[in-house]
Amino acid sequence: MPTPTTELTILGNGYCGSRLYAGYDEATITSRTPTHDDQLYFKLDDPASWPNIPFSKCVLWTFACNNSPLEKQFFSFLTQRCEQVFIYSTSSVYQHKFYGQIMDEMSAIDHTKNRAIAEEDYRHQGACLLTLCGIVGPDRSPINWLEKGRIKNANKAVNLIHVDDIVSITKILLQQNLQGLRLNLAPGKTYSWRAIAHTINYSFSPEALTQEASMKLVANTQLLQYLNKDYSFINPIH
Repeated sequence: MPTPTTELTILGNGYCGSRLYAGYDEATITSRTPTHDDQLYFKLDDPASWPNIPFSKCVLWTFACNNSPLEKQFFSFLTQRCEQVFIYSTSSVYQHKFYGQIMDEMSAIDHTKNRAIAEEDYRHQGACLLTLCGIVGPDRSPINWLEKGRIKNANKAVNLIHVDDIVSITKILLQQNLQGLRLNLAPGKTYSWRAIAHTINYSFSPEALTQEASMKLVANTQLLQYLNKDYSFINPIH
């Protein structure tokens, strides 16, 4: 591979990618519909756009994998454009089998999902998977979700991470050789919707209160090995 011309190329100008780009000194970012000169045109389903991706030290893939034949071709192309590929995953790729289940990086993957199948294929080819839990931050507030009536199960506990933590941790991990790994990006604790509702004196509907209890914990023990010992996660509720 030729000498990289940029430290990082971010594929996707979405909620997390755009914020990482804003705080990264030597990065390039792509967009399906560029609106600024510093955005490169890229669409996975347009192979003519693939060469717009510069030779990079790292590439961060921020959108969901779909396991299509074209995507598989793109991944092979991408491995010739960078030294390491990082892919944002989601904790929903794990099989959730019972209440209180602890999900670490060795937990079973749900192979009925194309995203999970593709990610594992790419991981075995050297990609590092960064598994995100529920993302909160500006315009993504759990309090607002409650107030808008979007939460239908009062008896569910959720794993949440602030987008600023995602950005900070991603920047740390991009500096390390993590080929073939999956790492959970999570604070390692759950938040019950009942407890969150209590902070604003929100009352659930009778139907929401009778839903089946659901809870899983996305563990972060392996992630902590790559962070400073004094790293502190942002409270995602406030």
